[in-house]
Amino acid sequence: MMTIYDESLLSNATNVQEVVLAANTYSEGLLLNLFMLAIFLILLMALKRWEFQDALLTSSFIAFVISGMLTYAGMVSMWVTTVFLTLTAFTGMYMYIIKRRQQ
Repeated sequence: MMTIYDESLLSNATNVQEVVLAANTYSEGLLLNLFMLAIFLILLMALKRWEFQDALLTSSFIAFVISGMLTYAGMVSMWVTTVFLTLTAFTGMYMYIIKRRQQ
């Protein structure tokens, strides 16, 4: 079944942000949610020279901050921010427990 979109949002776009917002609206928020997932995975792979838990903590915190800003702007769902916050918290708790055991 073919979906018909109202292109009035796109025809009134005067800059790149409005085009991205129109595309995000048409995809029901999926565009920027997957963009945040891609940013997280790229950061995780870019930090592979570190230990895995350090790279995971750093990339999830950076993704949390970026998704928090996008949530505040109304571009990303609150669930995305919550997922990255939870990932950051559990990774930090894991690293704390491991370092306590080593002492």
